Amino acid sequence: MGEPRPRQRRFAPRSRQGCLTCRARRKRCDGQRPECQNCTRLNLSCEWQAPRRVIADAESSAREAREDSSGSADTAVAPLRPSLDTWDCLPGDEVSERKHLLRYYVEAFVPSVSVANTPSSFYTHLYIPWAFESEGMLNAIIALSSAQLARRTPALERAQHLRSVSAKHQRRCHAFLAERVPHNGGPPKDAYQVIAVILLLVGLEALNGEKSTRWLSQMKCVRGILNMLSTEPALIDSMEVDSLRRHFTYHNASASLMARVSKKDAQSAIETDLSLVRPPGAPLTVDPLMGINYQICDLISQIQYVSFANPAFPQIAEAAFNTIEREIQQWAYGNPMGLPGLDIPIAMDLIALAESYRLAALIQLYRTSQTHRALIPACASRTMEFISRIPPGSPAESSMLYPIFLAGAELSNAAEISTCFKRLEEIQARNRYENTNNVQKVLEEVWRPALNGEEKKDWEEVLKEWDWSFTLG
Repeated sequence: MGEPRPRQRRFAPRSRQGCLTCRARRKRCDGQRPECQNCTRLNLSCEWQAPRRVIADAESSAREAREDSSGSADTAVAPLRPSLDTWDCLPGDEVSERKHLLRYYVEAFVPSVSVANTPSSFYTHLYIPWAFESEGMLNAIIALSSAQLARRTPALERAQHLRSVSAKHQRRCHAFLAERVPHNGGPPKDAYQVIAVILLLVGLEALNGEKSTRWLSQMKCVRGILNMLSTEPALIDSMEVDSLRRHFTYHNASASLMARVSKKDAQSAIETDLSLVRPPGAPLTVDPLMGINYQICDLISQIQYVSFANPAFPQIAEAAFNTIEREIQQWAYGNPMGLPGLDIPIAMDLIALAESYRLAALIQLYRTSQTHRALIPACASRTMEFISRIPPGSPAESSMLYPIFLAGAELSNAAEISTCFKRLEEIQARNRYENTNNVQKVLEEVWRPALNGEEKKDWEEVLKEWDWSFTLG
């Protein structure tokens, strides 16, 4: 006689169409609404699942929308604009609007101008706390945020309102500076915040595409204040001063380029050294604006002091040239691979950006010497090769304007010129900075004669002729 089989409890099949109560009890449900027979008989609460909404996936929805609007799936359609509804809906009162624009600065503006998501960006870790302490800092941040948002919103009325908001807060920034910067050249009150406000205003001029030399005067003011701070040993190595010097050096690289075409604001060769050389063994950090390029940007700033045009002491000029050339060629940046929070593709883009800066710095340096100008075309082609390694839309594009301008102005091949122009158009479409548009116009004027078989124009002569000066930040 076999062993008795254990008795198994048999459950009714779980109903997929029945009420939630029967499904939980594993009972057959007759499906009657609003109350089934089981729940009525046992005096239970008969509950039903809410009807589900079927939503098409984003890709098929976008494809169907394109086909509906064009009548054919083969018709070329411009890419859809990224949704900005969250930022487009401005609050009605000024206090809420300020909070909205401050949030936009942190979540949208800073990522758009940063070469990587750095864990200690001075844009957020330093400038935001100062904004809660200093009205000038808050006004500068709101002026920048509203100016950029005005270029991204499709509604004309809202864009006009944002531009007026930006102009209003920019005026408040100038009033803040006028109260704190003495006319006699003495140390200003709230020196840190004064420097930060001025540098943010320089960025605003880049965004608005200003072409005057006002930003060079602003840079000269910042340099003077930093010189005063450098005489105080307790402040030299502080995090605040280091961040401000970094921000200054980024824009000062552009100032060194424009100094040759802006006689009014040409800078004296006798300046306090503001180099950013890292002490041996210091950990590598990624700057939000320069990435791993802060040392090369400092070398670029020194090129403005090299001149072979009737120098009083030609041997000194030649020695300065040779020193800067050697330091640019031997510049060794730290390897960003493996840094916490930095993806490998971004690290590779930063390396390509660093090499493009190195070659662009050599182009700028070789332009000061007739005997070295023959080396420029090869540097320009190599610069464009490294730029091509950075994919469109990479964060590294936000600091690409300096190398692409210097290399692009030296191109003579129609294919290379077309590639350069297309890349500038893509950058302009993404970042909406008007100084990118300025670069396009200057390069078009440089390229036009060359494409017609005539002698190519020099970009310095174009800027002098148009009386333009702009930052490449």
